[in-house]
This record gives sequence, C-alpha cells and structure tokens, in this order.
Amino acid sequence: MASGTPVGLVMLKTLEPRVGYIYYIAVATAHRKMGIARLLLEDSLRRFREEGVEEVYASVETGNAPSEGLFLSEGFAQTSFGEVSKRFGTIRAINMYRMMVIVPGESLMRKKIA
Repeated sequence: MASGTPVGLVMLKTLEPRVGYIYYIAVATAHRKMGIARLLLEDSLRRFREEGVEEVYASVETGNAPSEGLFLSEGFAQTSFGEVSKRFGTIRAINMYRMMVIVPGESLMRKKIA
C-alpha cells in the first residue's frame, strides 16, 4: 500500500498440505523496480513456511525476464510436468496442474523451502 492505494498483489494457493503455489505477483507500473515484488515473494515464502509447506511452485510467463530473474534469485529452478509427476505420481501431478491453471506460454518453477 502507498498512500492507501494498493501497489502490489500476490495470489497464493495451497495445492496439498505441504505444497504451495504462487499463482500471481503484480506490481503497479508506477511502483516497479522498487523491490515490491521481492517483498511480496519473500512474504509469501515466509507464510508458506509458517503453514508447514515444504516446497513451492510458481508459474512465470515465458520471456518475462524480470519475473524469471526474481524467482531465480530467490532459489527457484525451472521444472516440468515430468519432474512433478516423478515426485508425486502422474494422477497427483495432473490434479496439481489443474489447480495451478498453467497456460501455454508459462513455465513452471519450484523451490524447496523446508
């Protein structure tokens, strides 16, 4: 918030008891490059840790270098459906992907936090 006006937004989901998902981070154009997205991401990870989440996924629009850079700088790494399927099994991975609503043009990133 800046002068009572929202300047940033983060949307989170818990996919399973120990798996979180950062669905969306946005910062108003006039407030970008001020560290707000990083604060939102750090706060999200802190919240997930407090809830006992052990790993967090995030979808990032392919080619969005600032967003990709932010997640990479916080220890996220690219992953894929195949890797998620190996970790959780195919059926659980499909259900997780449905909850994530990953669309064409987005890539999936993962970070272990516990």
